[in-house]
Amino acid sequence: MSASSVGFWSVPTEIAEQALVLCHPRDIASFAQTCRAAWSLTNDAADQYLWRHLFLLFPFDDPRKTRQGFREDIQFDWRTELQHRVRAELIARSGQPTSEDLHAALVTLLDVARSAPPVMQGCEFVPSFSLLWVTDVLTSTNMLQAPYFTQRPTCQKLARLRSYLALTLDKYDDEEGKSRMKSMRTRSRCRVYDLSQYNRDNDWGPFMRKTGEVDWSHIECIVNVITCNLMDHTRHFGDTRPPCSLEATRAYSAPHANALALHDWAGVEGNWRRIVSFMDYRDLFAFNFSTRGHVDIAQGRSIFEDPQFSEATRLIELKLHLTSPDAVPKYYTLDRFPQSEDTKYPTLYFSGSSHGIQGREATIVGSVYMGNDGVVRWRFVSLLFSEGVQIGGIASAMGVVGAWAGAHRERGRSPNIYNGNTDLHSESACLSGDPAGPFWLGKYQMVTQPLSEH
Repeated sequence: MSASSVGFWSVPTEIAEQALVLCHPRDIASFAQTCRAAWSLTNDAADQYLWRHLFLLFPFDDPRKTRQGFREDIQFDWRTELQHRVRAELIARSGQPTSEDLHAALVTLLDVARSAPPVMQGCEFVPSFSLLWVTDVLTSTNMLQAPYFTQRPTCQKLARLRSYLALTLDKYDDEEGKSRMKSMRTRSRCRVYDLSQYNRDNDWGPFMRKTGEVDWSHIECIVNVITCNLMDHTRHFGDTRPPCSLEATRAYSAPHANALALHDWAGVEGNWRRIVSFMDYRDLFAFNFSTRGHVDIAQGRSIFEDPQFSEATRLIELKLHLTSPDAVPKYYTLDRFPQSEDTKYPTLYFSGSSHGIQGREATIVGSVYMGNDGVVRWRFVSLLFSEGVQIGGIASAMGVVGAWAGAHRERGRSPNIYNGNTDLHSESACLSGDPAGPFWLGKYQMVTQPLSEH
């Protein structure tokens, strides 16, 4: 048998593909550039057999198993998607990536995080391969600390990814890290407690004024503020914060989320814990109205960087159940979400009770809406109005993050808002008189410690 007859191209295509599956995608790309036959073998197959197997063996999650959650794509371009991911990792590990490359890598990493499969019943402790990859790339590189990102704190995609991470990958055990964390905390407080951020044009919450889309830079600041506050008081709050990791952003990762009633697609019913932070009213007023009614950032920084400054943080427990839209009392001036365009996710309404450490109970009513952007939005009122968004997928363990604002907003009043202390917050004051602050709402499985002990 001649040497020419036993070359690589004499091997059946199926066997050649099996051999190439054992290679790294970068090697496949190099092989494809050697000749036309190599290019045809690796790129012309309609079923993308080679790239599908390379993708799954990397390993990444199988997108065909994502029946619920963020994606329901009928077609999936295995080759393009794998190449994007491999390139993103190369960029993250590169010594001097360009700004365009960093942006492309960020887009890919965020897309992978958002497209993770939901947690399935019986597989609650099986991690997502794709999320493990994202975490490894970000942990083993300094990509998020690149000047391109640190100089763009309002970049929406970056802020969304950082909101998902919730400071879990930030290092602050050295002087540089502590300085970076201090600066980040001050910047976040300036954003969260700026009352001009809450008005009718953005639904009094962390949303864009013109488009109504989620303002992820605002969400990130809320996450930062509450996370830092809880780190200051770990002895008091312990493990009350919802789980924080990319794994906790997966759809149906919240407790009992795989046993939801058919009518409760958002996992509303059950027990929740709400963490609320707020400033002393005098500090809040000084920050917002010290200079002719406008926020003075320089003075704001001096307020927040004062060693004596601190916020109050409270833990509130809620018990919620679904109800009909007609059951919402008329004296609760709750603006209604529109009916969802997706019949699988109709707008839900709920009511329930909330009580804090002092045991005072209050009624709460609200609604949940699937936005056109695939982000689940929450709106509720008790003693205060609150607007928030689900961090991650439907019924994610990471919960709901948002902002509360005074109930005397221009839309009207809710009963017994300040237990009679309405002299500080008259209706005519509207935004300029009402306080505002951050909250974090998470579902918990069972009461492991009496609230009074926290």
